[in-house]
Amino acid sequence: MELEERKPYWRHTKWQMVASLLPFLLLVLVLPLYVDRLNHNKFLGFPLGYFMMGHGLLLISIFTVASFINRQDAIDHWHGANEDI
Repeated sequence: MELEERKPYWRHTKWQMVASLLPFLLLVLVLPLYVDRLNHNKFLGFPLGYFMMGHGLLLISIFTVASFINRQDAIDHWHGANEDI
């Protein structure tokens, strides 16, 4: 990759990282504030707040990582930095 092509590549990569981490971090910081209110409802026999903290964050983190990988792969292909053989 040429030097003048690196700047837009890293700019796209940086903004994609921020776009991936911001919703997850916001959820990790905000959801614990509402756990007591959510615990009044039940889901599969568990208090909803407990269930969301235990299982919801895990599922959301898996989805966040998978979407990050797909979008980063698209950025790599767009800028010609992919590692396909």
